[in-house]
Amino acid sequence: MHEPSDKLLKRCVSVDIEVDPKTARIFAFAAVQRGETPPILSRKGDLEGALDRLEAAVANNDHLIGHNILRHDLPHLAAARPRLAMLFGAPIDTLWLNPLAFPRNPYHHLVKHYHDGRLQAGHVNNPELDARLVFQVLENQLNAFHDLQRAEPDALTAYHFLATRQEASAGFDAVFSLVRSAPVPSGRAAEDAIRRLLSGRACSRRIEQTLGRLASPQLGWPMAYALSWISVAGGESVMPPWVRMQFREAALIVRHLRDTACDSPDCAWCREKNDPKRALSRWFGFEAFRRQPVDDMGRPLQERIVDEAMHGQSILGILPTGTGKSVCYQIPALSKFDKTGALTRNVEFARNAQNLLQFLRWRLV
Repeated sequence: MHEPSDKLLKRCVSVDIEVDPKTARIFAFAAVQRGETPPILSRKGDLEGALDRLEAAVANNDHLIGHNILRHDLPHLAAARPRLAMLFGAPIDTLWLNPLAFPRNPYHHLVKHYHDGRLQAGHVNNPELDARLVFQVLENQLNAFHDLQRAEPDALTAYHFLATRQEASAGFDAVFSLVRSAPVPSGRAAEDAIRRLLSGRACSRRIEQTLGRLASPQLGWPMAYALSWISVAGGESVMPPWVRMQFREAALIVRHLRDTACDSPDCAWCREKNDPKRALSRWFGFEAFRRQPVDDMGRPLQERIVDEAMHGQSILGILPTGTGKSVCYQIPALSKFDKTGALTRNVEFARNAQNLLQFLRWRLV
């Protein structure tokens, strides 16, 4: 454990609350600190007293931390005790940090549900156990960020800038300032870091287009999640579903950067990743498509169908039996997975396309 990280953790209060879904009221919560300090526990009938103790604890520390604290715990706590909102100026949400610290799947052994990011202990409704678990998660995240800072400092530079674009970002600033031993980078420094990170991993023209929108506060976290996923693209990792739901722009940024062909002869990424022959060789080991049948320009229909599908065109290809229809939807689906991680939807589309072709053959017989 890094000594500066330990100092940060000692200045944190971890909180986890239980809310009645019918009334949206807190019926139990726990707040814990690092070390031997007794926990603050709230049961039914003791909410006000527990909130008094929480208020005192937060006032004497720097950060309130939690898993999904920004969109769950803090709004409910502020509704129950409005003046608490003034003390929540530097929260740290471990749920938001997790995809950056652990982009691979599974991305953290302490997270129970990959779909919604809940902690392992969440299923037993034990707020104290969950609150203590958050400290372990944050400690692991800090260690992972220290490792990433040594291996790829450009990633930490980008994350630091992007995670501090919105309000209530002082807690994230504290995390990345500690790991980087530096303040928030300038916009120019962040652009240069992101450009280096994406070099050879995305379309060069789309990179410049995306950097032109970097100043938008709404794109901070989505861009960070897009960069994090791109850093491990091509393996078994997928962008967490909760990220796709809460930060929809993240998947759109990935698609724009990696799956929107510019067709420029100067773009090495698009030349390689949108070339149907290269894709055929990569995925199936063949150097050329079947020579027959061909279109009216003499181009093999297999190649044309794959090419247009890889470029996002809406197509209907009808080929005789035994001429390799499967390749026509398998290659675009595999290529899209490689570029965006979106395999399931393309496989489903491919199956629907295959069913349609079978139906058309039946009608034409």
